[in-house]
Amino acid sequence: MLDRLRQLRSWLAGDRRRQAAAAGAAVLLLAVIMGALAAAGAFSGGSSKAVLPTVIPPTPTPSPTLTPSPTPPPTEPTLLDGVLVYPEQLAEIQGRLPLAVMFDNFVSARPQVGLENADLVFEVVAEGGITRFLGVFWRGEPGRIVPVRSARVYYLDWAAELGAIYVHWGWAKSSGAADVPSAVARLELRHFDGFFLAEPYFFRAPDRVGPHNGIADTDALWSLAAERGWTGPPQTEGWRFKDDEPERAQAAGAAAPTIDLGFGGTLSSDYSVRWQYDAASNGYLRSQGGAPHKDGGSGRQLQAKNVAVMIANARSAGDGTAHLLYETVGGGEAVVFQDGVAVAGTWSKPDTFSRTRFFDAAGEEIAFNRGQTWVEVLAVGDPLGY
Repeated sequence: MLDRLRQLRSWLAGDRRRQAAAAGAAVLLLAVIMGALAAAGAFSGGSSKAVLPTVIPPTPTPSPTLTPSPTPPPTEPTLLDGVLVYPEQLAEIQGRLPLAVMFDNFVSARPQVGLENADLVFEVVAEGGITRFLGVFWRGEPGRIVPVRSARVYYLDWAAELGAIYVHWGWAKSSGAADVPSAVARLELRHFDGFFLAEPYFFRAPDRVGPHNGIADTDALWSLAAERGWTGPPQTEGWRFKDDEPERAQAAGAAAPTIDLGFGGTLSSDYSVRWQYDAASNGYLRSQGGAPHKDGGSGRQLQAKNVAVMIANARSAGDGTAHLLYETVGGGEAVVFQDGVAVAGTWSKPDTFSRTRFFDAAGEEIAFNRGQTWVEVLAVGDPLGY
């Protein structure tokens, strides 16, 4: 290697053209080397950067939107209010018995809690022109209801026709036909009495004045009934039911936008009732004593799909008290209000355990709208306006 360098130096010495050619070759060689190094640096993370082509990812194909299957509507009518439910709901409801609960309606007892959840409500005077309610719960599950009061003998006939468990807090005792204990025994009526059952079944509301403060818990009572073997379905027959027909309210001569009931013989007491037709819901809104009747739980005004007024004979029990007796078995005049119209006819109940039924003037049984029904029981001579 040293001999070759000495020969190159000797060959270049004294010849400028050879020196210039060698220098040019060296410069060219250096440029080639530098270019190669630069290219190597670009691919090995060096400081020199190469411009790479832009890679555009492919546009993804959108997934097809799945249309959810529509939920099928409920198809199974319940026995007491005709509301359509799903088969599994109906099976659960039929596993228990209805609860027929005595509600206080004294002015100091208002507002009631739970009435809006009743399938069916009966209203009639207890005594002194003061009404009480029999709220029947089967599909509806209100939980705690208030205020629960004592039994009167003629309410038992409606509980009996429904195969219901009668729920009350005490009862009227009498030496005659108004005696509730003897009637309960005669009818073999299943019942729960707040005087003999404590929490969680019955207890007192601390923010209300007694005796208008009795609370019952329907969930607890249904559990107790199951423990006693009092299970459903009830041995009773259903009414006929139909869908709403709001267009009937436009029929000439049949419209009934208001219903006025004079319990105790007057339309101006704390217990007089007005039902006002509400076209938006095709139902009737309830007022009593001149004010909207609201549920004490939700604050909503009570509303019924049907208001069935039955006229019954009433008389004093003749036992030295203010107790009354209503003729709930037999028949009489009636008017059924639904779809904003009035249908005049009759009511019939052949015996204690038969359903109270309503018929039009032609003798055809009236079909009720699906939903809550109030049966208003007026004594003969009590005012009814519509």
